[in-house]
Amino acid sequence: MKDKQDEESIVEEVVDEILPGMGGLVKKLKKTSPEFERKIKETEEEIKERLKKGYSPKPTIKYGYSMRTLVGEERVEPKEKVKPKIEILEPIVDVFDEGDHLKLIAELPGVSEEDINVELGGRKIVIDASNKERRYRKAIELPYDIKDMKKRYKNGILELEMVKNGA
Repeated sequence: MKDKQDEESIVEEVVDEILPGMGGLVKKLKKTSPEFERKIKETEEEIKERLKKGYSPKPTIKYGYSMRTLVGEERVEPKEKVKPKIEILEPIVDVFDEGDHLKLIAELPGVSEEDINVELGGRKIVIDASNKERRYRKAIELPYDIKDMKKRYKNGILELEMVKNGA
């Protein structure tokens, strides 16, 4: 029967599982260094406490701020939940000159066709798409004036076929 001193600790088991044979090294270091043994015990207690409370890999996010005064530190919680701003992303866009027309292809993942607005004015085209989770915006100066445009959208890819003025 093993006595309490010879029992393998959680730390030793984990180390031995990750690096086979290293658990014995941890045991030897524990015997020779009181400081190392104290650190292992602290780590074991922390692991047991976390296991008892339950562990969640999802991080918890708290909004608020800390304020330091001459007396000490105080945490101030906001009265209402602050929504983070939606960042405006610039979509990846390719423009191809295909003789009598230009073809523009833009990647707009995560939005539906109803969320997309395309404005055309002379040589300038503005693509704007937004929903609750994301927002895309891109203004492009085209090499030709445009007189007509056809729009197709499927699986996050916007395709515009623009007829050149005078073609």
